[in-house]
Amino acid sequence: MSSSTRDLLLKKASKVRAKKRLGQNFLIEPSVLTKIVESLNLRNDDLVVEIGPGLGFLTQELLKTGARVFAIELDREMVEQLQEIKQPNLTVIHADFLDFDISSIAPAAVAAGAKIKIVGNVPYQITTPIITHVFGEIGEPQAWLSSVESLTMTIQREVALRLSAMPGSKTYGQLTLLGNYYSVCKMIMSVGKELFVPQPDVESAVVQMTRLLKPSVKVNDPLFLRKVIAGGFRERRKMLRNNLAFTQLSQETLAEIFEELAVAPSARAENLPLSTFALLADAIQARRNNEEREEAV
Repeated sequence: MSSSTRDLLLKKASKVRAKKRLGQNFLIEPSVLTKIVESLNLRNDDLVVEIGPGLGFLTQELLKTGARVFAIELDREMVEQLQEIKQPNLTVIHADFLDFDISSIAPAAVAAGAKIKIVGNVPYQITTPIITHVFGEIGEPQAWLSSVESLTMTIQREVALRLSAMPGSKTYGQLTLLGNYYSVCKMIMSVGKELFVPQPDVESAVVQMTRLLKPSVKVNDPLFLRKVIAGGFRERRKMLRNNLAFTQLSQETLAEIFEELAVAPSARAENLPLSTFALLADAIQARRNNEEREEAV
C-alpha cells in the first residue's frame, strides 16, 4: 500500500469523532496493517474474528486474503460503516467481544477441524479481559479454546512487553505466566503513537499469542497453581517464601521445599519461570496433605 493509501485512511479517520470511552484510536499506517495480516499466515477460507474493527481498515486487508472475517463491533456507528463493505466473506456482528460466544463462529467449519484466528487493534484498558475471554484463567480454560489458533493484538507496548517478558525482568509478572500457560507469546513489532488517529498517550506494539496444544506445564491442581502465582506476586519486592504464608505452611517447611527444588531461599516471584511455580505448587500441596493426614491420626 502506498503513501496515497495512508492519506486516504487519514482523511477517513479524521472525519470521525472517536469515542474515548470505547478506546477508539484508528490505525492508519498501511505498512503496519499489512504486517499484521502477514503475521496471521492466512489461507483461503480461514476463519478470522476481528475485535473492534472500527472503520474497517484492517478488515479490508484481511478480506483480500480470502479469509472468512467475522467483525465484532460494539459501536453502532462503526457497524453501519462496516456494513458498507460489500464482501461475501465478511460477517459484521454488533456485539461486545467480552460477551461474545466464540463457539458460535462457523460451528460446522470448526467441527470439521477449522481453527479461528483472532485479531484486533483493541482498547488498551481491556487487554487482560480479552486474553482471559479467549484463553480462560489458569485451571479454567474457555470451552472454545481448542478451536482457537491464535490471538494477535495491537496493544499498549508496556503490556506487550509484559506478555513477552523473561524471568528477572521488571515487566515479568502474573500476566506473563497466564500467557505462557496457554500459549507462546511473541512481539511482532512496535507501533508509534503517531500512526493512530487520534493519537493515544502511549506507544503500542503488536503481540501474537499462539495457542499450545496443551498447557505448557503439568501440574496436579492448576487452580492451586494460580493461587501460588497470585500470592507470589502480591508484593513483588518480598521474598517469595514470605508471600506464601497463605499456604499455612511454616517458614521452616517452606524452606525445606525450596531446598528440595533447588530454589534460592531469597528468590522472588519475578525470578522464577512458570515450570518452577508448577513444581512449588505440587510440593506445597503434597506437604499440606501430609500434614493434614498426620493431624487426623
